[in-house]
Amino acid sequence: MLGATSAQAAPTTLADWPFYEGSGQVAHDVSGNGLNGTFGAILGSGSVGPAWTVGHDGGPALSFASNDFITVGDSTVLEPKPDVAVEAWVRGNGSPGAYRYVLSKGSVDCDRSAYGLYSGVSGGLAFYVSDTAHFFISPQIAPSRVWDGAWHHVMGSYDGSRVQLWVDGAQVGGGTAANVDIFYGINSRGVFLGSYRGTCDLGFAGDIDDVRVWSAPPAAPSNPPPSIPPVPGTPTVVPVSGGAASTGGGGSTPPSSSSPKATSKTACLRVSLNPHTVKVKRKVRVKATVRRATKPASGVRVEIRGAGVKAKARTNKKGTATITVKARKRGRLTVRVVGQKSSCPASTVRAK
Repeated sequence: MLGATSAQAAPTTLADWPFYEGSGQVAHDVSGNGLNGTFGAILGSGSVGPAWTVGHDGGPALSFASNDFITVGDSTVLEPKPDVAVEAWVRGNGSPGAYRYVLSKGSVDCDRSAYGLYSGVSGGLAFYVSDTAHFFISPQIAPSRVWDGAWHHVMGSYDGSRVQLWVDGAQVGGGTAANVDIFYGINSRGVFLGSYRGTCDLGFAGDIDDVRVWSAPPAAPSNPPPSIPPVPGTPTVVPVSGGAASTGGGGSTPPSSSSPKATSKTACLRVSLNPHTVKVKRKVRVKATVRRATKPASGVRVEIRGAGVKAKARTNKKGTATITVKARKRGRLTVRVVGQKSSCPASTVRAK
């Protein structure tokens, strides 16, 4: 257990998933808080969730494809203030790609979690916390330093003053200054292991073992290894998107101070939905409103697929398409704009 020294009380384990089972579809939490996780997979992927493999210590671990995840229900236990830390053992042969999550706490569209341990913009590894206005992202380690086919112990931490990342006991850079309260009152407050799930899916590809969430960073070793130089030029403080898909530094591509602002000609098409859940085996009208920046997009074809559903309609002059769906089974429906290269990540509806 390696982390940054906290000025708060001694840290306690809020959740501990050692993946000791070696079989089955449940990851038991051994912290005593009963936060067991359930295996899942993206609808229609053909997977039943992460596969069992050999872990860093010779015991069981889990191997995730990018469409696998473990879901843990909403709990205020995982909402410590002001500190938090997340640790895990990870392994990958090559980068899983940018913005791929080992752990996410909650989700806002395709924008952010309350806190997340993920591969960041560089495809290496980073940790962040967020409030209602900004992400505060740790310095990021280069992909070649962590995704080299070997197991590595990683920890992301926030001690009320700095957001930090540790890999094999060594600190990456000097941390990112932050003095904020983590905002937990976001759309979905559950936890996912191996993925981020909002209006987009950002699944991790690689192996994960021994995941823990702490109330505060455990004490740093007295003689830590030399610090690891971070990837230069990666963002550390990024504005949130305000709910618009794919503009924040947590879920998707962060804005760059040197990049031009998106205009109505270049902004992606974004779909907003009403309602977000539908009853199984009952006809429901889903209203999809498509906008490019702030302007409605008319004459655009919108399609809903999944759970035995394949339906589509075109938007009217107000950018609205009304689509009648009748889901045959419980599951996730994907709503996307068809034939538009500049479309934002797909939105979703849940069939219950």
